[in-house]
Amino acid sequence: MLKYILNNYNKFLKSTRNHFSIFLNKEDKSSSNEEKELDIVSKLDREIALQEKNLQEKLDIEKKHDIRDKLLYLYIKKRALEYNNGYIKIAEKILDEDVEDSAYEALNYLNRVPKNIAPNRLKEIHIVKGLIYEILEDFDEASKEYKKAIKYDKGVEALNEYKKYVLRSREVLNWHKASNASLKYSSFNLHNIVELDDIPEVAKRLDSLAKYYARSPKSRELGKRYYKEVIKLYKRLYQSNSKKYACDYVASLIEGVETFMMSPSLLREAYDILVNTIDCVDSRIYLLEKVKELKSRDFIKRSRYFDE
Repeated sequence: MLKYILNNYNKFLKSTRNHFSIFLNKEDKSSSNEEKELDIVSKLDREIALQEKNLQEKLDIEKKHDIRDKLLYLYIKKRALEYNNGYIKIAEKILDEDVEDSAYEALNYLNRVPKNIAPNRLKEIHIVKGLIYEILEDFDEASKEYKKAIKYDKGVEALNEYKKYVLRSREVLNWHKASNASLKYSSFNLHNIVELDDIPEVAKRLDSLAKYYARSPKSRELGKRYYKEVIKLYKRLYQSNSKKYACDYVASLIEGVETFMMSPSLLREAYDILVNTIDCVDSRIYLLEKVKELKSRDFIKRSRYFDE
């Protein structure tokens, strides 16, 4: 009987040691993961500090824009690491080195996030959307996202992020004002500075310039950058008078995908406008056929951002 008790006691001790060992290993792994994340965040902080310093020291406007885009991407990357928000993590993974192009796809994903999640998580998502709109220099939309974040925030984080955004946006506008009428620079912010009545003529001229540059492989990228501004100009017109400018805005979205191989999410937006409103009546059938034709192209089929 004593032998039986001792054997079972030994088994109990062995089992306890095993469970304790597994628990310690889990604790070690968890601690190791936390240390790795802290290390990545500290590296990001150093990189952000370096880029912020570079931004202040550079005089060339184009280089300032490149550094600014990189900084905004780093801010998003840091938020993806610091917040346990799966939506932000996926959006951050969608973004790539060509941040401006992938920004449309990341926004398209975040726009499908359910509205019934926790307010604090919605706050985080709206801040990230604000940062993405800043990359696109769509300051009207960026401002709306930060204000939505404030509505969902019980503290002051969103308000502080909005204040930082205001300073950043003013700085960008000052760069353009300081630039000596160089079309290469100033045309990337026309949608913010042109008077509403002048936009149709400006958009038409910039459209012609973008397509001219698109003819040559060497200047195609510059043409694409100009055409992004054309889309923003037509978007502003559409927002001011949807009935009058819906067809123009939809046509510019389709042209962006067809001629400049922009994100398929633009085609999704064009399609949604065509099927959900009656504003675009003049060329609605033609534009729907154009969307249908483009959907059959390989680079659209491969995209996971255009679905019925």
